[in-house]
Amino acid sequence: MKKEINLKEVSSEDLRQELELRGNYTENLWHVDDVMIKYDCTSEEALNVLDSVMQSEWLIENIFEMIDEQAEAKGIFKKKQESE
Repeated sequence: MKKEINLKEVSSEDLRQELELRGNYTENLWHVDDVMIKYDCTSEEALNVLDSVMQSEWLIENIFEMIDEQAEAKGIFKKKQESE
């Protein structure tokens, strides 16, 4: 029988390390506190602000542009598309 793990008892650092093991980039994680230190809002409102920012078309486009730029600068080139 598999033992159930209560994730609330796992440290944030252990959770971060697990995400890294699964291939996620975790050096730049945002927290509701990042909003709440500047704005008088609830954690739910702060999370909504973060969600709007992180899901913005501008941010996503810029991240992918920077991925392209940095990969090319490091000699890593895009895969060829199947139609090519």
